[in-house]
Amino acid sequence: MHLIVKLFGPQAAAADTQQIELELDGDDVRSAELRAALAKACPTIAATIPGSRLAVNHQLVCDQHVIRHGDEVALIGMVSGG
Repeated sequence: MHLIVKLFGPQAAAADTQQIELELDGDDVRSAELRAALAKACPTIAATIPGSRLAVNHQLVCDQHVIRHGDEVALIGMVSGG
């Protein structure tokens, strides 16, 4: 499965890109598996991934969520401020 994961803010700056393209085995993948693949594909953001959330089709999802071909995926890093 081909997935594009959108990045924002400090994670996009650290990765030097606004998206990461991944090729994953199978027709679907759980969010937790995607997190591991992201860390491997882009080591410069690996340390930030555990504290980040995944959004699939504009909704935050848990680690058991199944991501399918064609889903829009974004990595949402922790933010602070007010």
